[in-house]
Amino acid sequence: MSEAATQAPLPPSPPAAGAAALPAGCVQQVPPAGAGRETRWVLVTVALVLALSATVALWQRHMQTEMALQAHQIDLATGLTAAEQGIYTDLQAVHDEWRAEGRPLPPPAPDVWASDGWPPFEQDLAAQRRGARQWRVVQAEGRYAYLGEPDEAQSSGPGEQGGQAARLMLWRLPAAQDAEARFDVWLRTASGPARAAEALPGLHDDDLAAHGWRQVAAHLDDVKPKDQH
Repeated sequence: MSEAATQAPLPPSPPAAGAAALPAGCVQQVPPAGAGRETRWVLVTVALVLALSATVALWQRHMQTEMALQAHQIDLATGLTAAEQGIYTDLQAVHDEWRAEGRPLPPPAPDVWASDGWPPFEQDLAAQRRGARQWRVVQAEGRYAYLGEPDEAQSSGPGEQGGQAARLMLWRLPAAQDAEARFDVWLRTASGPARAAEALPGLHDDDLAAHGWRQVAAHLDDVKPKDQH
């Protein structure tokens, strides 16, 4: 016989000192190092995220409770039609462009913006869908604004997107051109051919509110706490 055929199998190695022998068929599971610590950190992180989410939700509810629109204000999200919200967005883009170019007062005529293709001054298809308006610059007591008068057909009947009649829109520019200055928008229901001249006695808040204009509240600081009048 060959040497490979006569060699007997080696006996199994004895267990290391201090190690208990396992019964036949059992498998020993060794947990990874630090598994308990990692689990605790995951649970702590989840708890912190849940606590932060609850705090933010309570703060938002508190702010909604403590803040309220004034009598002459309407909310941008709920008080405007979809067409009016679109015009507001267009005016924001025009204002950003005007400020970026550093254009001084008085503001450009609406025809200047229209020639550059800026809605809502350009009477394109989108402007027609939102309700065409005739824009002009108005000035009173050192303040400038753009007044948008809807067409007669839109101001006397169902107008923007088949909803309510189109309203007069006043885009009041900030008194000073600086990084913190913002414009605001006012709306008023149109009434008759002489509606714009009669409804625009001045550009101050009190004058506009007294003649039925509603200020669009688009920023948190536009809204005052309930206990302030």
